[in-house]
Amino acid sequence: MRRKARRGGIDGALIALVAASAMLVQADLDAPPRYDGAGYAVLATSLLEGRGYRAIDHPDAPRHAHFPPGYPAFLATVWTAAGVSDRAAHAASIACAIAATVAAWAWFRTMFRRPVALALGLALATNWAWTRTGSGIQSEPLYELLGGLALLVSASVRGPGREAVRGLMLGAPLGAAVLTRHVGVGLVVAAFLDLGLRGRRRALATAMIATGLIVAPWIAWSAMVGREGAGRTQAGLLLASDRGLAATVREQAAFYAGRIPDQLTAPVVEVATVFGRSGPIRAAALAWAMLATAIVLGGWIVALANPRRRLAGLVGLVTLGLLLVWPYTEAGRFLIPLIPALLVGALEGLARGLRGLRFRRSRSRTIAARLVLLAAIPYTAYSAATADRRIRADRDPAFDAACAWLRDEADRPGPVLTRHPGEVFLRTGRPALEVETSERPGGRDADPEAVAATIRRHGVAYLLVDSDRYARAVASPLERFVAERPDATRQVLSIGGVRVLETNSPLKPRD
Repeated sequence: MRRKARRGGIDGALIALVAASAMLVQADLDAPPRYDGAGYAVLATSLLEGRGYRAIDHPDAPRHAHFPPGYPAFLATVWTAAGVSDRAAHAASIACAIAATVAAWAWFRTMFRRPVALALGLALATNWAWTRTGSGIQSEPLYELLGGLALLVSASVRGPGREAVRGLMLGAPLGAAVLTRHVGVGLVVAAFLDLGLRGRRRALATAMIATGLIVAPWIAWSAMVGREGAGRTQAGLLLASDRGLAATVREQAAFYAGRIPDQLTAPVVEVATVFGRSGPIRAAALAWAMLATAIVLGGWIVALANPRRRLAGLVGLVTLGLLLVWPYTEAGRFLIPLIPALLVGALEGLARGLRGLRFRRSRSRTIAARLVLLAAIPYTAYSAATADRRIRADRDPAFDAACAWLRDEADRPGPVLTRHPGEVFLRTGRPALEVETSERPGGRDADPEAVAATIRRHGVAYLLVDSDRYARAVASPLERFVAERPDATRQVLSIGGVRVLETNSPLKPRD
């Protein structure tokens, strides 16, 4: 027993060391919060300042119900303990991601023999997407940790005894996961289904009660904010999509079929289909995507037949089902917390194929696990070797310079109209807001009159117009406004692809 525990400790330490190394070598610890990360940081700042859960970057500081409060509250706690700094936020994410990797390995250990679990754990610790996002100021690392703890607790509800207590212990990380990422609903449904299929009724009942008690206040808050019209809610955005369920599922299925293999190996399909031009290369990438995705889906179905692995199949299938009806993709970001389940699906699918080639059951799983690990290493090694180049490319000195000018040199008070209000607020201290854009499902670009009305209502002083901060970005409605109404603004700064324009409208009180 001691020897087994010692081996387990060595394996866990090895996985933690590999994960930490892979994350640190790819991390930009000085990167400020960007995109959604800026939105989380704004909410954390609001909590720190005692202003409640509000979007304080907006001139009206409305109540917020789009991002759940788990990660902003976590970030506020980190900043309370360590001081408000980007490095503290990055360090907290790395700690969560390393712990999540070890928790996932411990979960693998409940399903597979030691060599197989170790190979899967190392495959996760060297996965390019998992490790690259592990240091980000985003909600993924915290959600991954909560999800891993929930899976571990669920796996412990095996034998009889203390079911009610274990159910309560399971409900806590499940509820916290939903409060961190709404997609945690898939994890909740999968865990509840697994408990029901195993006949653990008392554990199921107490887990449902605990999860419900944790999530209920957020549901009530979101409903209140939705009725007030104070801000976007997830339910409101879902209802705003006009594509129809069938069209949404069809489009999302095609998208995720390409992204599933990319998460486990390298962004080959994305490069070949989104950025590629060659017909044969594109066709080969799509064929590979269909084959690899079929292997993973088949592995999840195989896992359903084994009580020890059923939860992995349920997590994968239920969560993917949610993603198929949700009209957002975030360039595959939603799949990152699902990577442990994807690894299990790939393992089981490959092992079943190897058994068809007359490999023994135990031997086929070991070989499959090693194949999954080998597939994960090359691109992560390349990503680590070229991390400095990628970090430099991710930085946006033109945007930074524009924000510095607004903070230090702009002499006119008033909000900024931009596509990135959270980032502008955090870097300038000025209120900032955005206009409607077609980048959101069901959304449409604000026309020049709508932009002008926003400027008048909020007394907007400056427009920050950027053209290409990320790949395949759509044209900004602000660019159209500036082009069609040249007399409405006066350019005061132009650097790179970023312009700052001062509005010619006098300041007016808000309605």
